[in-house]
Amino acid sequence: MRKLLYTSLAAASILFASCTQNAFEDAYRDPSTVTSTTVPKQFAGFMKINFEDVIPSYWNYFTVIRTTSLNYTQAHGFLNTTGRYIPGAAVNDRWKRYYNFITQYRELEKVMGSLSPAEQAENRIYTITSTIYLYDHTEKMVDNFGDIPFSQAGKISSTGGNYANASAKYDNQIELYTQMLDELKAFSTELNSIALSTKVGLEFKNQDLINKGDLAAWKNYCNSLRLRILNRVSAVPSFASRSNSEIAEIINEGKLVDENAENIAFRVYTQDGDLDSAGFEDALEEDGFSNSAPKLMIDHMNANGDPRLTWLFEKGQTASVFTGLDPLLASGAQTQLVVDGKIAVYNRSVISRNKWLPGTLINAAEVNLILAEYYTRNGNGATAKTHFEKAVRQSIEYYVRLGDKADILDWKPTTEPTAAEIDAYITTINFGGASAASDQLALIAFQKYIHYNVMQADEAWAEQRRLKLPALIFMEDETSTIRKTPPTRWTYPNSESVYNPDNYNAVKANDNLSTKIFSDVK
Repeated sequence: MRKLLYTSLAAASILFASCTQNAFEDAYRDPSTVTSTTVPKQFAGFMKINFEDVIPSYWNYFTVIRTTSLNYTQAHGFLNTTGRYIPGAAVNDRWKRYYNFITQYRELEKVMGSLSPAEQAENRIYTITSTIYLYDHTEKMVDNFGDIPFSQAGKISSTGGNYANASAKYDNQIELYTQMLDELKAFSTELNSIALSTKVGLEFKNQDLINKGDLAAWKNYCNSLRLRILNRVSAVPSFASRSNSEIAEIINEGKLVDENAENIAFRVYTQDGDLDSAGFEDALEEDGFSNSAPKLMIDHMNANGDPRLTWLFEKGQTASVFTGLDPLLASGAQTQLVVDGKIAVYNRSVISRNKWLPGTLINAAEVNLILAEYYTRNGNGATAKTHFEKAVRQSIEYYVRLGDKADILDWKPTTEPTAAEIDAYITTINFGGASAASDQLALIAFQKYIHYNVMQADEAWAEQRRLKLPALIFMEDETSTIRKTPPTRWTYPNSESVYNPDNYNAVKANDNLSTKIFSDVK
């Protein structure tokens, strides 16, 4: 039977034998085989189905972002091979997973709609939190593709299996951003007073795979996601005023992810199922090149005594110093350096072979770098400096703490950075000495570049396109007639023109590698 990617068979049910994470793994069933569900079970199934786009995994990293976002941001060293700036069929996997994900959300809406008004009110928390999580991933889809099917997507079940009626139009990206901001603001207010019955409180805690039923954490997540989205559109004329005023409101309320203890993540609790980062090793190391350190990042760390250096990277096998792969060398020369063991690699204990890496959603260093940018943009350099330095300290702590649960300790540093070393680094990069807002912004952007590295590839690419910082230099692909430098967006899967032709034709003119996402205004 023909299947539209965004209207694939829905109907998810998770049958829990108990409330533990292990039980979730044991009880999870193939959504396409399930005929009934409940709100709590559907909520858990919705949160779990796209875990590969959150927890570092083989499929997402190796097939999608290894050859796209990581290259475009120089988050890792990559070879200057033919066609390296063309996304290709790999992005189809991200598209398919998102629309399986949104189909699960529509099923949750359908189950909620079958309840009485009183039951819907009692279970309201599932709608609020599932939509926050949906919008986190929807923002990423918009930032990668632009206009996407959304408002009518994933409704094959509600149309009784009628594929023609389930074909989804493409929603305008600016309107989607507006909708997300409007609803997230309303959710933030609602979370101030929402009360859960004893029954729903217990069920929600057991089925919430991210915050374990912690409403304060959901409030922080909601506001921090709003902050990220508002900052992303801060230079867009139609959003500029709203961005400034609502960021000020969020800051005044003080409900944000502000410390590493408050980080929002899809955490790994067991190695007994598929909810772990075990596949990350092959994703980064399988081809022998994708875990290479990038020259720009390594040069900065060497020159400024960055305490994260040995936690993020190892020296090349035969090297006496940390060296990053130069993006301006010919592929043959690059290959020889890697084969000879001269190029540094991502730390195997802390990063690539760490099976306990969390699936990052929002973290404190990211939030404080956004706040630093906000204050810089508004001429408050002193407050920007406070948030900038706090973010740097949090980023260092974040990567040191990632090593705490590492099973393989061969490459883990034996000593943690001292307070003096951290202070020295902050003094060296000298945010306070950058009197011009443009210089401050360049420092903020570089810290985003280091902090995001391979761990938050979507955010890194979106921010690099928006800010044009750090100023990356690429060797052009002279052999390509399609794209000689990194693209400004991904193109839609071919299946869209085949199975959704009428709706696709409405956006076809913009379906190329040069059309900018609306937030990319520089």
